[in-house]
Amino acid sequence: MYLQAFIHVLKWERTNLTHFPEVEEGVGQLILTMRCDNFWQASWPNGGSVFHLTELMVQAVRTKCTLTCSFIHEAGGHASLCTKSGVSPLHAALEVGHWNLARQMIKNMGGCLYVADFGGRLPTTMMPSRLRQHLEQNIYNKERIQLEDLHYKIKDKVEKHQMQKLLRVQKNLITTYWDTITGNTATTICQEPFNKAQVLLIASQGGMLQLIYLLVKVGGVEIDTQVDPTNGTTAIHQAASHGKSGCVLLLLSLGADPLLEDRYRQTGPHLAAMFGHQKAFELFRECLDQQEPSCRAGTTPTDVKNNFSKYLKMYNRCESNQEHIDNNPTDATINLLKRTEIRNLVKNAQKVTVDYTKGEAQEVKEVITKEMTAITDKVADIDSTYTGTLTLLGSTADSTRLYYPDEFDFNLTLKSFSDVTVRIIKQTKKDVLLSGHKLKIEIETENPSLQGNRLMSNLYDRVRESLNSYVLQDDRLSLVPPGVTRTQVGLALSLAWQGSEYPLLLVDIDLVPVLSVPWPKEIMRPPLTPVDSQMIHLSNTGDAKWRCSFAATEVEVVKKLAPQERQVFLTGKTLLSYMKAELWMPRDVKNQFSWWDSRYWSIPIPAGFCFKNSFLKLLQVKRENKIQWKEGDTMTHVTEVFEIMCLKTDDTKHLVPAKVHAYFGGDYEKPKVGEGAPLINEFLKKSLTKLSNPKVGFLGFKQGFL
Repeated sequence: MYLQAFIHVLKWERTNLTHFPEVEEGVGQLILTMRCDNFWQASWPNGGSVFHLTELMVQAVRTKCTLTCSFIHEAGGHASLCTKSGVSPLHAALEVGHWNLARQMIKNMGGCLYVADFGGRLPTTMMPSRLRQHLEQNIYNKERIQLEDLHYKIKDKVEKHQMQKLLRVQKNLITTYWDTITGNTATTICQEPFNKAQVLLIASQGGMLQLIYLLVKVGGVEIDTQVDPTNGTTAIHQAASHGKSGCVLLLLSLGADPLLEDRYRQTGPHLAAMFGHQKAFELFRECLDQQEPSCRAGTTPTDVKNNFSKYLKMYNRCESNQEHIDNNPTDATINLLKRTEIRNLVKNAQKVTVDYTKGEAQEVKEVITKEMTAITDKVADIDSTYTGTLTLLGSTADSTRLYYPDEFDFNLTLKSFSDVTVRIIKQTKKDVLLSGHKLKIEIETENPSLQGNRLMSNLYDRVRESLNSYVLQDDRLSLVPPGVTRTQVGLALSLAWQGSEYPLLLVDIDLVPVLSVPWPKEIMRPPLTPVDSQMIHLSNTGDAKWRCSFAATEVEVVKKLAPQERQVFLTGKTLLSYMKAELWMPRDVKNQFSWWDSRYWSIPIPAGFCFKNSFLKLLQVKRENKIQWKEGDTMTHVTEVFEIMCLKTDDTKHLVPAKVHAYFGGDYEKPKVGEGAPLINEFLKKSLTKLSNPKVGFLGFKQGFL
């Protein structure tokens, strides 16, 4: 019924587009797709820049073709971008009095009330005052919800207080704005001083268009104010790197310098290209036609754009193909699994594993470690609490990193605190249900640095303070937005590497301050625990609690895996990597790892936590029973790992996802559910059966392993 309504509207709109043949043809293709079985894949034909698509939007608006306009917007057209005609689609809608379409553009198409056309007209001056007030109030409410959501998620007390202040700033600005418009001078709002850079940073990262406009026009904030001193970025850098194209457009219209450089000589176009934001990148096109600035690494924005494509191609195991978008998670998962080439998975795992003993991968590791050592040394000079030893952990330390050397985990093991007493507490049934684990750990100390969440919170402050006066030494390395951010137990740094073998790497670094304490007798030592592992680490969490960290112990176990054991582990990791998108990937790529029902949903797959801990459980059984794993049975053992993540519901063979507990310290950490594991397990078993019993085809050739 709804589909027929869509087709009916599009057919009517097509009759109004005879003077615009390109738009008319595009509508025709939409109608044809909607009449097919895969009607939900209807989209505007590919091709064309943001500027060209926006011009088509203007044509659709002038003929009052609302539905056509929305499809062009989804393809990349921008509601507030002025084209050769001198107006934006939003201005065009207001010119013809199409108030409903203008409202939809503001609400759903990224339209901005505060971007003028070539004649200097703001959309706010082209609409009835009642509509203007309604729209601006809606925008205010939407952005306030964004800020309140941020406030809710923040755990650090200082940051929470700052966010409360920001909420007051927003309210004061909008009140002053409306008083100025209405001429109401009776109401006086106490304009308390506020951190202008911080508010502009949050607004530009979140794409809060109204708040940015109010900060500049009412709050008197300079548009090119440095918002993050750790890397010297301004609002235009932040908006570009976060893909907020509407924000980029607004900032440019307010006079922001499009080619302003940060401390690493990176411009807005550099950062838009670096994070794959094509729409934001194209908005800088005019200034790039005049000059292509080079950053410290020697690359231009166009170079970075091309390098991002190479980076994505290596990570994006599955080529874009719309036919693989499914209406349910089961079909979507099966389609992804079919594209993993099970017969070649073992070989592929060996190919994509990073070798840190040679080439630029070794250089990246050495440079990152050197830079992190320099940063933590500066932190220790500021605050002696953080004097300690920097230790590399995770997949880089145990050489199981896949594809690129772009993830590094460090523990900062602090000098011993003599006044710390560790207590192991058995939780009540109620607390077990709430937390998901039986035991918890607490420490008793008089040291003020270890009270509350100060250990991890203060480290964040000290690292930022250090980076304010420290520039990364290697020209190939730069600190990029979001820069330094808090994590649950420490902080994260976002860097970019631009070398020769690796033209672009988006490097994520985790730094966790830990206390090293003797392994408590109450904490079980599983059979795989190395004999010489006598210490555990304690990390401070954002909610002022403490948790056990066994990352160093896990590294020791994985580093000492036998060749065939390592092959099973790497093959399973590679299989999972084929089924998920990285956080930095463009939306259209992420959609390939999704299923569709009114919107895109992520395909359920087991987390890396589930796979690693299930593998360790299987490894324990293997070693206890002195089982020899053979190379030809690698996929069989990978299947067994996924089966450990499953639970039988009854006497039948039907499996459901099971809770997976941490192999080390499972009583102290909340388990995770092996979502998707039963389906993967079933698929692997069927695939292995087919490959072990190949069919005899034409001329007697067998279809199986080559």
